[in-house]
Amino acid sequence: MRESLVLIIKVAFRNLWLYRVKTLVIAGLLCMGSFIGIVGLSLLRDVERSMQDSIISSVAGHLQVYSSKAKDDLALFGGAFMGRAEIGTMPDMVVFRELIKKHPNVADFIPMGSDMAMLGRGNELDDVLTALRTALKKGETDIIEQRKQDLTFLLQQLDRELTEREKLSSDKELMVRYRTDLKTAMEPEYLASLKILDEEKLLFLDTRIAPISGEKQPLYLMYLGTDIDLFEKNFSKFKMVEGEPLAPGQRGILLSYKVRETQLKAVVARLFDRLKKRIDRVETTIKGDADNEATAKDLPKQYQQILASLDRKESEELAAYLKSIGIETAEKELVAGLKEQLQKFLIVDDGNFKDRYAQFYERIAPKMKLYEISPGETIVLRSYTKSGYIKSVPLKVYGVYTFEGLEDSDLAGVMNITDLVTFRELYGEMNEESKKELEAMRAKSSTVVTTAAAAEDALFGESAAPTLENREIEGQAKSNETIQIKPVISDVFPISEIQNGLALNAAIRLKDGSKIDQTRAELNKMFKEAGLEAKLVDWQEATGIVGQFANIVRIVLMFALGVIFVVALVIINNSIIVGTLNRTKEIGTMRAIGAQKSFVLGIFLAETGITSLIGSILGAGLATLFLLALNHKGIPAPNDVMTFLFSGPRLYPTLQWNLVILSPLVISLVATIASIYAARHAAHVKPAEAMQEKE
Repeated sequence: MRESLVLIIKVAFRNLWLYRVKTLVIAGLLCMGSFIGIVGLSLLRDVERSMQDSIISSVAGHLQVYSSKAKDDLALFGGAFMGRAEIGTMPDMVVFRELIKKHPNVADFIPMGSDMAMLGRGNELDDVLTALRTALKKGETDIIEQRKQDLTFLLQQLDRELTEREKLSSDKELMVRYRTDLKTAMEPEYLASLKILDEEKLLFLDTRIAPISGEKQPLYLMYLGTDIDLFEKNFSKFKMVEGEPLAPGQRGILLSYKVRETQLKAVVARLFDRLKKRIDRVETTIKGDADNEATAKDLPKQYQQILASLDRKESEELAAYLKSIGIETAEKELVAGLKEQLQKFLIVDDGNFKDRYAQFYERIAPKMKLYEISPGETIVLRSYTKSGYIKSVPLKVYGVYTFEGLEDSDLAGVMNITDLVTFRELYGEMNEESKKELEAMRAKSSTVVTTAAAAEDALFGESAAPTLENREIEGQAKSNETIQIKPVISDVFPISEIQNGLALNAAIRLKDGSKIDQTRAELNKMFKEAGLEAKLVDWQEATGIVGQFANIVRIVLMFALGVIFVVALVIINNSIIVGTLNRTKEIGTMRAIGAQKSFVLGIFLAETGITSLIGSILGAGLATLFLLALNHKGIPAPNDVMTFLFSGPRLYPTLQWNLVILSPLVISLVATIASIYAARHAAHVKPAEAMQEKE
């Protein structure tokens, strides 16, 4: 048997050399299959691990719990249409927390609730009027004239806008008032005479003209209400960038770094950042890249944003600096000359971009109001409550945060974080102070509120006037009293208030994440025994469409590998059959001198096994070198979605040694098994027929 096996191997090697073209084709196919399989499966595992880390360590935890009565599935990073999902409520999260924390594998329970809100903002007229007031206070003649020119331009724009609104508005009286006020402001002498600080005129522009323009385009913010102290302790990717986190019992908000950089930052800075990111991340140039060329073309148009931020001293300093770096102007007047210099400065190309980017942030950005909102300022969030009323809450911005490694992610990076008490108010749930105020009002009046919806209507409803007179509520008798409604919104609240009450969902962090399925099953059993209406989902399900991305990638990759293997096996099978026909005389000779069918079968199987083993080992070697090179350099995330999947701007693949070892063995075995049919066909060739000469 041993001598026969050695002979089979020797003959197989001889035949492989004799038919080396066929051997190279089959080996090449299996090499490619092995390479793609190892690299593809390794990258898939790395992406899954990175995405899992992004989600678990940023906001989801290992498990999420919410009401089993939910009409929609929980999607922490937004559903298909990014609308308000109906996931129900956990009216008393204490019951859930106490039960869940009894499980030995549960490390912590973090209550949450998320929604969308509108950010109250001013308009461009407000910004220009603020700049004009500052210039008037300082007596800077050139700057005053520039600001008045800016204001005149905006008034002309407003005049055209009001003309269109007059055609559509049914409130003719209001339109007449707007038109009268605007006509006054647009009189040539009105602004021309504004050479010194005149608060009466400025107040008229602030209170009568600026409101006509309304607010800037509304900015919608996704906000997450939570116990921030617990949140910071349990999510390792949470990191403060600027300012300070909210203290326990403190009302306020932490802005997302991503939102602040992409929506609240000066446009000129955003354009510089966009170019820098694409040039560094995608390793592209400005010339020849359509996106970069369009961004570079928009930059010179933003000179006005820089000019509007400067006083005379800053303008003189900047003009001198631009001159020192070779940007000259023939204009004698300061503002006109600086305008020309800035337009030239903002013309960027591949040769000067790196220097211009550094110069902008070093010398120009510090003189501007770079961000619309900064820590220490107060913003107003407006949201529709669960009953459909608009609720407004003023919040101090305490800081700017990010999820480390996900700074550029549009998915994990867009959540602004507020305290859970504020979330409840925006959602329409009264806090303890509001409830006490309501009780006090009810004690002083015959007006009786008997439902939560009616209470919300009274306290938070925009449709409710500041005073409620002679209003019949819930079928009660009319009241002759006037009730002043002023919701209580204090800056601090008792710690107990955030630890009790309503939450929409909660993250569950486990001590041992590898036991997630077991823990989930055991918690579901505990819910059932306790009679709690709760639904548990893992981190992947909790993120909605995003969490299913890895499954889609896996299916696509498996399908591609399957196609490659099927094609390779068909080619192998056909090659052996064709080889059999070409070697019929050779096979007949071997049979004629005493070779058994098993010997012939063994030769053909050995040829396939040796070819596939050599090809797959070569593919595994190439895959190893390729993955080691990628691990050293990293794969850049081409966009913000991939940044989230890579858990950072680059993915550094790791070598999966089990795949490197097992893939050649599996591929060789499968290829050999697939060649059995053709080998059996060769073994059944009859010596007499094979030895006959064919015409």
